Amino acid sequence: MKNIKILPSRICKNKTLTKNKIYIVMGEVRVNKKVKLTVEDETTILLVNGVFEKSCIKRSALIFDPGSKLKAGRMHLKAADQHYKIVKQADNGGVWFLGNYADASKDGISVKVNRKKRISHFSADLITTNYLGRKDPEENQQESDQNELDDDIDGFSVLGVGPDEWSIQAIKSHHSADDGIDFTNSHVRINRLEVKAPTEDGINMSSSRVEIYKRLSVEVIKSKVTDRDLIDLETDDGASYLELHRGCWVKLFGVFGDELILSSKEMPVPNTKTDNEKVYFFSGRLKQAALIYSIDED
Repeated sequence: MKNIKILPSRICKNKTLTKNKIYIVMGEVRVNKKVKLTVEDETTILLVNGVFEKSCIKRSALIFDPGSKLKAGRMHLKAADQHYKIVKQADNGGVWFLGNYADASKDGISVKVNRKKRISHFSADLITTNYLGRKDPEENQQESDQNELDDDIDGFSVLGVGPDEWSIQAIKSHHSADDGIDFTNSHVRINRLEVKAPTEDGINMSSSRVEIYKRLSVEVIKSKVTDRDLIDLETDDGASYLELHRGCWVKLFGVFGDELILSSKEMPVPNTKTDNEKVYFFSGRLKQAALIYSIDED
């Protein structure tokens, strides 16, 4: 069995994670500004489920502060129980990338741009996440419990990150407890993005621009729960754009999303009316670029 290593709550100096160990995030773990975290290819990091009062979001979370660096090969993040056993249950704070590109805030975590300080730099061949994030409190919980547990958390969050800060080539987000991946006030370019079976929306974007070059696959399986969309674009601080470059292979399966505009000569026209629950399907390689956007609706 691989060695177990619990990560400190603050990573204050350059550190390398090796593939011959399994690393544990118990509570909040932050990579400080000016610090570089190097992650060897095929390294696994486990986020322990459950309540951790000292964490700003009361759950285990791996947070890269503005001005921090990540250099990784293929990096895998998974949920675990209190005994560090991998579980198929999401009750943690997920992984967060914070930049110095634009002001942004979400779920009690915020970014304030300071041009005098260094930018972040996040580089990885692939990041996979399995069962990250946390769900809304159950309806039958007591009001006091709901206040303690707070709201749901996405599995993968990107706040205030710009194109010069981002060099993560591929992302796979599976079984997120809320949205599969969330971009807030960011502009990033990704070669491959795959989202499978999130509890809520597949991709959530708030005043962000995301460019996909080679492959986009989003599957949001229909269930009794309504208002679960492939793509949710919010426009609080400006428009949101999801750009699919020419030659990109695209697979979409699920409800398309409300009040969105699809500009494409190849993809079928979706139903984007409010409260629509009709499943949308498309699979194929784009001969021409496509754009999904919202300027003033969400």
